[in-house]
Amino acid sequence: MKIDKFFKWVWNINGLILLIGASILTIIIAYQLTKDFFREEARSTQTLSLAEDSKGEENWSLGYPEYIEGSDYYYLPLESDTKEVETKSKVYNLYSSGYSATRAKNVIFLNSITNDSTWLFESVKQIIINMNALPFRMENDQVVTKAIYYEVINNDTNKDGVFDINDKRTFSLTKDDGSSYSEIISGYNSIVKASLNKDGKLFVVYINNDEVHSMLIELDEFTVIDQKQLPKVKSS
Repeated sequence: MKIDKFFKWVWNINGLILLIGASILTIIIAYQLTKDFFREEARSTQTLSLAEDSKGEENWSLGYPEYIEGSDYYYLPLESDTKEVETKSKVYNLYSSGYSATRAKNVIFLNSITNDSTWLFESVKQIIINMNALPFRMENDQVVTKAIYYEVINNDTNKDGVFDINDKRTFSLTKDDGSSYSEIISGYNSIVKASLNKDGKLFVVYINNDEVHSMLIELDEFTVIDQKQLPKVKSS
């Protein structure tokens, strides 16, 4: 009898553990479904009138505001919520690691002191696949943003009907407020490295077809001060 009671007690404990585990799992699943539902609901209702759309086919939203170090400015990406744009724009996503669909079609710069705002481009006919500020620490330890660089796809260069990583890109620069937009490199395949050296000049390594080039850019006037194709190593 004692053995029967023991096994009955063990059975009851196991049942209780299974019941608690199932309850916890149900709560987690319900929470995740509810969170996803409200996220999609918020996304679908928070569409904004930020770009001309005569056909009424676009829904626009703004990405998260990012502060530009050492300035009075923030920037916010303009994103399209339409599935057509998402499926036709398979490029590098600024806001998460790796290659994925992005809807960044333009960027707006906001002055937090004067409340002025300026768009980077006049239209939404391009895709911005990369955007990075270039902060620099001065001798007095003050940090200023020397420039902002962009990788932009302006055209379907391989004529496959899609703006993606297989299309040629344009490497551009602006000041920290988004002004003085200047195209530095056009029609290349990818940027290997783009960073400031200790003198505050921009050092860039990029690939165009099967050739690798390096470049130095002075950022006061966005002037290319040196550019070279990397030499080929001898086979023997």
